[in-house]
Amino acid sequence: MKLLLTSRNADEQGQASLFLLVGLTLSLLALTLLFVRLGEVNDMRTSTQSAADAAALAAVGDIQHRAARAIADGNLPWGVGWQRASGKSAAEDYAEENNSKLTDIRASDNRQGQIGNIVRVEVQGNDCQRELQDDSSVHWNDRECPDQEEQKEAEERGEEIPVATGNADAIAEVKLPECQQREILDVFGVAIGSYIACRPESSNGAYSRIWTYGQAKEMTEVNLVDREGQWIFSELTGGPGSGRFPCDAVGGQNITRKMCAAHEAIMDEWGSVFERYGVGCYRAEKDGGEHPLGRACDYMVSNPPALPSGEFKRGADAAAQWMIDNHEELEIYYIMWDHYIWNPSRDPVGQWDSVKRHVPNRGGSTVNHLDHIHVSVNS
Repeated sequence: MKLLLTSRNADEQGQASLFLLVGLTLSLLALTLLFVRLGEVNDMRTSTQSAADAAALAAVGDIQHRAARAIADGNLPWGVGWQRASGKSAAEDYAEENNSKLTDIRASDNRQGQIGNIVRVEVQGNDCQRELQDDSSVHWNDRECPDQEEQKEAEERGEEIPVATGNADAIAEVKLPECQQREILDVFGVAIGSYIACRPESSNGAYSRIWTYGQAKEMTEVNLVDREGQWIFSELTGGPGSGRFPCDAVGGQNITRKMCAAHEAIMDEWGSVFERYGVGCYRAEKDGGEHPLGRACDYMVSNPPALPSGEFKRGADAAAQWMIDNHEELEIYYIMWDHYIWNPSRDPVGQWDSVKRHVPNRGGSTVNHLDHIHVSVNS
């Protein structure tokens, strides 16, 4: 028997098809709106990442500027590194120009916390989008960030207004050029002046004489990188024992308790002599020695391979004498300075010039300890 579709059944089927079509349309619209919102959040994150990159480059650009200025003025760039005040200000300005705000900044390096030439920033975009709620209290197109008053009222009610924002971080590094101060000689070989010659850190080429700020700036290398330095930079606050090189900055847990105590005492007394050119303690050396054991520190008084000036030479001589006079409290194993060594187990206690022992020439100002005092403590 052949069944005929009644008019009522046809109407019901048509209504069901219409409802299905409307439902599919609404579902597609909801998905479209969801993708729009997700796309806008992704755009915010992309925009904020650009702001973070710009802020990080601006922060190390501040170091680049000051180093280039020093070189152009006829000075070596040694000691030019991170300065929080100017570096942070530069990062904040660039973040603001890119519709974001700086939320965190810190400097690090791979030179035991001495220069801070690697800077990491975190930024947050100023745009936001309210997250949708189950009760549909937030319209899908509501992009207005809650103002302070609205946030305060929500906090008083024990509530939170969830929003999506763009958050990003970036790390940038500046590599300062290798520079030398060279003498200008007259026809008789007598020094009548000096000039600065530099080459990029990554170059093995010839040194070029620097005449202008632009030349010096071109010698520096500024790039975004994917990781921070090994050592967090310790801000210089000025004066003896200023804390530029606390134990955390010169080896942390890799130096012994005795070395840390001796180092802090030395910096408290002689910080003004050693803070300019830096301090290096722990380093991993395959050929042994006291440094990889965490029992030695090098206190620099010049920029290798240059020899120390008269002022720093006198300061280092006085510091060496003080170390001899206080060797028991410092638990000194031996000190090496200016091509000499003093060891309390072998040498008498007295004036440095009368108790020091000459050591064989090892070929170079650093290995002969002409540019730094090496201090080792007992295990």
